[in-house]
Amino acid sequence: MLLTSFKRRVSMLAICGLLPAALAVGQTVTAKQLEMEEEGIQLINQLEDVARDVHYNADWLNAHTRSAQVSKWTHAHHLTEIKSLVNDGLQPALQRLTEIQQELPAWHQDTIDQLLASAKALAADTNSAILNHNETTSLPMALNEEYKELITRINGHAETLVKISDAAGDYAEAHRQAVEAGLNVPKH
Repeated sequence: MLLTSFKRRVSMLAICGLLPAALAVGQTVTAKQLEMEEEGIQLINQLEDVARDVHYNADWLNAHTRSAQVSKWTHAHHLTEIKSLVNDGLQPALQRLTEIQQELPAWHQDTIDQLLASAKALAADTNSAILNHNETTSLPMALNEEYKELITRINGHAETLVKISDAAGDYAEAHRQAVEAGLNVPKH
């Protein structure tokens, strides 16, 4: 394992030694583009933090939808928390990302499209779960199959948001560091 890691690092160093010559062919990044990418990184990191909070609440609900001992109020509390996170956390960040989307590299634009699709599905399923919860008065949540399915989907959407934003944030941060280090990186 240690030998494999060492070999990988040596290979990466050899590749990195060739990068400056290969990257010199690429386009340079302007200060405005770098500023937009920095804002994009911050917004994606914000999305990741909010998505982790949504995932926490959805995961908790998912784990407790099988228990009749959890009150409807507790379910309502977590659903309200998810709704608040979507409306006050995800929505403003995604709105700003769509405003600057055309100024960002193509990979970033694709990432924003994926984040938007997951966030819209998350919002729709959250709304449906809240309506289902409010309309179901006599059936315990543990026996409400539709509600349990919605919670599972909410949890999946939140997990997808975390994964996409985490990977995009890491990639964007590495790109920014390369630019700051003076590498002539291509505009993607």
